[in-house]
This record gives sequence, C-alpha cells and structure tokens, in this order.
Amino acid sequence: MDAPSPQYLLSRAGLLIALLVAVLVGMRLVRKFQRQAAITAELGSLTSDSAFFQQFYAEDARKSLVRAIGLLAEANSLGVAPNVAIDRGLGLKPRFFASDAKLEEPPVREKIIRTCLRGNYENFIKLGYRADFHTLDAMKRGELPPIPSGPNSGHRPELAHLISPALAPGLEKLVANLEIRPPQPPGHQATPFQVATAKQLARELADARLIEEAVCDRILEGLSTAPP
Repeated sequence: MDAPSPQYLLSRAGLLIALLVAVLVGMRLVRKFQRQAAITAELGSLTSDSAFFQQFYAEDARKSLVRAIGLLAEANSLGVAPNVAIDRGLGLKPRFFASDAKLEEPPVREKIIRTCLRGNYENFIKLGYRADFHTLDAMKRGELPPIPSGPNSGHRPELAHLISPALAPGLEKLVANLEIRPPQPPGHQATPFQVATAKQLARELADARLIEEAVCDRILEGLSTAPP
C-alpha cells in the first residue's frame, strides 16, 4: 500500500485546522450570545420598579446606577448598542413603541428609565471610561474607578442628585434622580440646563404617579427660586 502523499497529508491537516477554528469560533459566539442574554436579564432586574424607583437606601440606588451603566458598556463591547440593550432590559421591541397599548408599565416610566440610563452612559463615555476589565469589574460591585483621562483624571466622579433631596426627601433613593458628573468645587451651583433637566424629571415623576402633584409643585418652586 502506497504511503499518503504530502499533498494529501497537507489537505487533511488543513481540514482539521479549519474544523478546529470553526469549533472555537462557534464556542466564542455561543459564549457571546449567552453573555448578551445575561446582560439583558440583569438590566431587566435593575430597571424593575423596586430597583429603579423604590430602593430602601440611597447607597443601593447609587450602586444600581453604576452597575447598569457598566452593563451597557459591556453590552456595547459585545456589539449591542446602549439603546438596544436598554430596551431589551425593559422587554421592549422597536415595533411596539407606538402601537402597543398593553404594556404593564406606563410609557412615562420607560421614558424616565431610558433617559436616565442613556444620559449617564453618555456621561460615562465623555469622562473617558472604557469597557476594560478593571472598569467593568469595579462597576459590577457598584463602584466607579477614578476618571481615566481629561482635566479630572485620577479623581472620582460624582453621583449627583438632579433634584435635591432637601426639596423632596426620599428622592435620593431613586436611580432616576442620579447623574454621573465630574467632581465639582464646594458651593457649585446647578447650570440652567441641569435645572431644566431637574424640572422635567419632576414633571415626569408626577405623570408616572411616583410623586404627588403637590410634591412636584414644591420641587418646581424650589428649583425656580434657587440661587443662580
């Protein structure tokens, strides 16, 4: 019996290598899709009423926001855009936005969640953060590492309140009332844009029946009379 030719052996080796590469790529894709599904489930938990609007402690609200932004950053690194990841966590599909009248939660609550997470993710990126292992590992614990670049490099960002809890005690426990910002000097006053954002949030919280109209009016009055 003749020995296999070198060309035959090379072709067989090439086939085995191709099969091995296909298996490895397939396993990687499976792990990627599994992680995407896990992120969706975690975001679903973090955007539930009890997590987003009804935390018992202010620190838990802060950690929930950081964890959610970390999940959005990881999802983006896996090819899922932040807006898509948010809507998946909410259990929404684009074709249902305008037509589905049977959603369990009022649309305004979904708007509040999307606005909060999208805005904070954008702030996260503007501060120079990246979805590297060190950053994501810290955010899984609800911690933001020091700002990696820019004028505030090496300093911790703030998790500031859009609406001061002094105007409505309890709002420090709402994830929606938190914003990731660069550190500010003592006595820093809110910008006109921040005041307008806070007023809009107060109106939406009242529309969603998360605060009473009287509380909303008190917040709006306090924001309007705050020093410039």
